[in-house]
Amino acid sequence: MLFRSEIGYRSLGTVEFLVDANDTGPDATIAFIEANARVQVEHTVTEQVTAIDLVGAQLQLAGGATLAEVGLNQDRVPAPNGFAVQVRVNLETMQADGMARPSGGVLATYDPPNGPGVRTDGYGYAGYATSPSYDSLVAKVIGHAGTFPLALRRTARALEEFRIEGVGTNIGFLRSLLAHPDLAAGALHTGFVAEHLE
Repeated sequence: MLFRSEIGYRSLGTVEFLVDANDTGPDATIAFIEANARVQVEHTVTEQVTAIDLVGAQLQLAGGATLAEVGLNQDRVPAPNGFAVQVRVNLETMQADGMARPSGGVLATYDPPNGPGVRTDGYGYAGYATSPSYDSLVAKVIGHAGTFPLALRRTARALEEFRIEGVGTNIGFLRSLLAHPDLAAGALHTGFVAEHLE
């Protein structure tokens, strides 16, 4: 969250960074990536582990409320509760060479998953004609649980239950990714997908 009177910014935003897990303490290495003056699609993970409606808070701030009035003073922000995993279901298929090929057409079936610890934010319905003029994202599936392995399993189960027919999606790729043992072990790096694509 950013709130700086010096720059006149009065809303929620997203700051992306990497932290070296092997470098802890007050002088830990943190690599700044970018700051966005908006809430990005990953906000659902924060919402799940803090139980704060970030979009609702952003609208209240835009309407003139203060951080204190929406309960976002730093000392009132709750500690994270559990783990959340978000995957993006796109209208595209992954090729063996690592290329994502766009898909499109008319959705014959759109039946998103739900249940305990599962959140699906998306848009679709049987008969919906997709458009190549827009982002291929059709849904975000978020699994939330007390442990990281359980959050992974909930997200994977949700993807197994997600029924989209009539267009190609990346659900198979996402299911394979979530099933990889290195993911649950946290043995990841920025080249992980390229290294394990097959």
